[in-house]
Amino acid sequence: MGKRGPAPKPTVLKLIDGTQRDRINFDEPIAASELPECPEGASDDVREIWDYTVHHLAIMHLAKAPDRDALFCYCTAVVNHRKASAVMASSPILIKGIMGGLVRNPALTVQYHNAHIVRQFAQEFGLTPSARSAITVAGKKDGTEDAGNPFAATG
Repeated sequence: MGKRGPAPKPTVLKLIDGTQRDRINFDEPIAASELPECPEGASDDVREIWDYTVHHLAIMHLAKAPDRDALFCYCTAVVNHRKASAVMASSPILIKGIMGGLVRNPALTVQYHNAHIVRQFAQEFGLTPSARSAITVAGKKDGTEDAGNPFAATG
């Protein structure tokens, strides 16, 4: 069974919000700041989503090499969602089943499943408006940044 409750706040946000020091993990690992590379064998469609997403994550200073596989899952789910959406655009929601009755179009299930995956990963990467509203970029207020230290603006 997974952890219960909402996902924990990043340490940087806890420090900015004034969370009690005994509730802060000062030993949290810090990800390398280099950009992730798209895994070999990615389709052209996935590569297009990858390039677009990594570009925008880099602008937000959120693209990190250790996130490669999670980001690849996100990009694959976006492509699968688009393909299922294209099928659904030219197909009815209900189709004739093997017994002659109406059943849900299987492409609808694929579309829904991948939309769910995309939403979850988008939330993790700060790619939704609500996720971005919870992120504070260090140094943004005074125009300075310390790219090597995510805790630089904490005091």
